[in-house]
Amino acid sequence: STAWDRAIDALSPLFKPRSQYSIYMLSLSIGIMYDRRIASDEDYRHSVPRNVLQNNDNGKLDFMFQAAILSTTTESFTEDERLELAFGEKTDFKKIDFLTQFANFGVTKLVEHIGASHIESMENIKNFLAATVEGNNFDIDALPDDLLTEET
Repeated sequence: STAWDRAIDALSPLFKPRSQYSIYMLSLSIGIMYDRRIASDEDYRHSVPRNVLQNNDNGKLDFMFQAAILSTTTESFTEDERLELAFGEKTDFKKIDFLTQFANFGVTKLVEHIGASHIESMENIKNFLAATVEGNNFDIDALPDDLLTEET
């Protein structure tokens, strides 16, 4: 089964009432945070319908898109192109497809924290997010070289 299937099956009870939307948004945040994308042609059985995203969004996706397009190293846009995409009126760029690639990566990190019970999963996800916010996620915040070579 795909990472999306595993995440939705295991984590939906934790994210009610809009579980698929919430899992997508959390996965998207993780993907943007890691600045990693996975393009996939897989037809996800549980993909979040566009109308669910738009009906629950209230501008969050635009904000996420702006953060992603302005900061990503996965694209080689110029600064002007990034600004135009983030804040311009241009509509031919497929924002949802671009964001979903970040979510596709993010969900692979999210499923790493699924535990044997809902409580364990909640604790694992909370600890993962707290470590990341505090700068202790060594996947993203590698130890500085001087700290690694410092003798005690």
